[in-house]
Amino acid sequence: MRVAHPQQPLPISDSYGTVAKRSILNAGWESVLNTIFPNQSDDTDAIAPDLGLSQELLARVIKNDYSKFINGTARPRGGEKSLTRILCAVQQILGIEYCPLLPDIVTMMLAHMPESYAYATVREMISDTSNFLPVCLKDHYAWCKTYYFFVKRMFPQAYQVMMQCGALTVEGLDPIFKRFFRTLLKPDDALHFMDIFLVEGCKAIFRLALSLVGLISKKDLKTIVFTDAASWWNAIKAITLSPTFSFQKHLDKKVYPKFGKATRRYPKRRVLSRIIRYNQQWALDNMPVYIDRTPPKPMGYIPGKPIILAKPALVRSNLVKWLPVSLKATKLDLIYSTESDGRSLSALYEKCKRTKHTIVLIEAMTIPSNNVIIGMFASQPWNVQPNSYGDGECFLFRAEPDAKCFHWTPDFSAGFEDIENQAIREQFMVARNEYLAMGANADGTNGLRLNQDLNRGESYPALGFGSEPLAGENNKSFEVGTVEVYRLVRDVDGKAVGGEGRDSVWNLEGV
Repeated sequence: MRVAHPQQPLPISDSYGTVAKRSILNAGWESVLNTIFPNQSDDTDAIAPDLGLSQELLARVIKNDYSKFINGTARPRGGEKSLTRILCAVQQILGIEYCPLLPDIVTMMLAHMPESYAYATVREMISDTSNFLPVCLKDHYAWCKTYYFFVKRMFPQAYQVMMQCGALTVEGLDPIFKRFFRTLLKPDDALHFMDIFLVEGCKAIFRLALSLVGLISKKDLKTIVFTDAASWWNAIKAITLSPTFSFQKHLDKKVYPKFGKATRRYPKRRVLSRIIRYNQQWALDNMPVYIDRTPPKPMGYIPGKPIILAKPALVRSNLVKWLPVSLKATKLDLIYSTESDGRSLSALYEKCKRTKHTIVLIEAMTIPSNNVIIGMFASQPWNVQPNSYGDGECFLFRAEPDAKCFHWTPDFSAGFEDIENQAIREQFMVARNEYLAMGANADGTNGLRLNQDLNRGESYPALGFGSEPLAGENNKSFEVGTVEVYRLVRDVDGKAVGGEGRDSVWNLEGV
């Protein structure tokens, strides 16, 4: 707090250690959790965003790196869930998509403070204007370029070696600017440095990172063969992880010396910030397009209804990934369920006849007994029609297990003589009194079909959708368990998308 807000009086900063302030922070954290996890399953099944670290490295942080005792204190129970919650809050509340240093930093915080304090600390770091953390890909590249600049200036011989082995590339600097020295220092030393970082900010990172370069002697620079970036950092680790290495002495003599030339060697905070800003243009010119591989936030749903098939967060996360962009900011609202409205196709039509953009979820009772959740997205209302209808927004999917989506694609290679096949390809939605279906084939089978009593279904590969049997190759025909139909409700105003209402074109009242 004192670093992020130096203009604040000391009593205000010190108040963060009081019982009253703790109650305020806990209440604020509960509000954050209720916002990002409105349903219990959202919290239970949440997937932590990697923030640029990569899901593989994040899994290593969660499962392995901090499973040991640190300073005699074990990680708190539920530490993995706590880390997931805070990283989700950073992404969804604070709007940070890229900050690969955070997973390691947050994990070390959680070893010694509750979630509410860890989140409050991270929030202050991100809101700090003195480059406390790189909070986007541009900042990350600018920090790496700035480090490159100071290594070249301060360690010319080491600079040549590091350039040749790739240790000064953006990827080569991952042990510093992605893993927060976690792979280079002993656990106790990493925690010791964490205390310094919370006071000094980015200045501490650059000081320690530059001091590590000096650990490789001029003799070693000439005799050791560095083949790649990993070999350079392995040479550093051989020193820092040695039982004879004293991190405290290194801090006193190399990082924060009181006398000698080294006191003037490291850049001051103001100079550091200026060079980072200067290098941001280089970063914009050289950084790649960042694609977040984290599964999207699950769709919410309207509570108070007997929802079954859409309860798992992973199902709703896949649905939001497959929906058209214009429909992603929506919630699910159950309008039909066999559990409450009866097992009847006519009842389904009655509930859905005025609602566009619906999702049908079906529980396929397969052999062996592992049930499969499959379904379809309909762009038009389900009501009995003499002809097929709908459009290319319709899609088929398997939600669980082995989630997969099959969107309709046009066939531009088809000629006039293929007009019959083209007509079959465009049988998006079929609604009869006897059955309901989506997708078709020349032999009369469908991509997904339900009978009149909603107790039997079938699924075959469908022209246009490029689909496979949704319930499995050996379960083209299956018994049906629960069937649910959801309409989409906008997050912004709570109104149904293309649904019922006096202003809706589908409201036929008075006609």
